[in-house]
Amino acid sequence: MEKNNELIETEHPRKSKGVKIEREAYAAAADLILRQIKHDEDATLATLIAEAEKTMKAYPNVAWLVFHVKLDLEAKGFIRLMPSRLKRNTFVLRLTPKANRQKGKPIDFYQ
Repeated sequence: MEKNNELIETEHPRKSKGVKIEREAYAAAADLILRQIKHDEDATLATLIAEAEKTMKAYPNVAWLVFHVKLDLEAKGFIRLMPSRLKRNTFVLRLTPKANRQKGKPIDFYQ
């Protein structure tokens, strides 16, 4: 498998400097995050990382990757962090209307 070294500069919700991530790894993590949030009403960062560690074994530092892609998707307005209605002191992730309008678009749209 040939590696694609094209890098994407991520954004941060607090407008601080983001990190650079390979396009292929970003696409895999963003796809996993968006699918998991859509499927699971109570998706947390911990559940996203646990799922990613099961399915994305080809990538090193999966937790770091998922965390930074999550921040980028938050900064771009595709997901948001909200207090859980069921668990105290827990925050869950939800898709925004912007993300719901983009059904069927290629993952490049999120970059």
